[in-house]
Amino acid sequence: MELTGTIIEKVKINRTGELFTVNEKNLHFHSDADSNSQVFWYVLYAANGKAVKIKPYLDAEAIEYFFPTYQKERRIRDSERCELVSLPLLTNLIFVKSSKDILNPVLKEVKLRLNISSDLFYRDFGDKRVIVIPENQMRNFIIVAGNNKEEVIYLSNKEVNLRKGIKVRITGGVFAGVEGAFMRIKGDKRLVVSISNLFSVATAYIPSCYVQKMEGQ
Repeated sequence: MELTGTIIEKVKINRTGELFTVNEKNLHFHSDADSNSQVFWYVLYAANGKAVKIKPYLDAEAIEYFFPTYQKERRIRDSERCELVSLPLLTNLIFVKSSKDILNPVLKEVKLRLNISSDLFYRDFGDKRVIVIPENQMRNFIIVAGNNKEEVIYLSNKEVNLRKGIKVRITGGVFAGVEGAFMRIKGDKRLVVSISNLFSVATAYIPSCYVQKMEGQ
């Protein structure tokens, strides 16, 4: 089930996606001590734009995933007319919610069919552990990156110091329920949400009436 990688620098584009319900904090890693039957959000990495080709295998097993896309106007061949097309935002990454017990046989087939020799699980650059994204981070990310009506800015985490922002919750509008850091980005006060070790996402301008400062700020 789709809820519609390359780490992003600055891009401004619209995205499409769906929303789901999720809850937790800070980046986690999958260790051998964890049960393979537990359900987590994993990041799969497939080079050369092959991430999109994993989608049919996930659909076939009814595995939940999020593959961000953006909309771009493209001229129709041999015509003056244009059409709006959806293109992958992160060509090498796809976010998957499942257990390893369910994922492993599917990914084994994916590697065989798509001629992929490397491990598909995205790992920390330092200790090489499999990265598990907490559900609260995925929830915030999907609400923001899955919205196709508002402009969103993608930033590498090196570009943003979240400690300089004020921790807030958005109470209204298309980003209602999202929690993140309220800070100035590119001249405007924006909400920034982050997926640790990957990237941050900044929303378009948000009216101050929708911004609620969280306790302790």
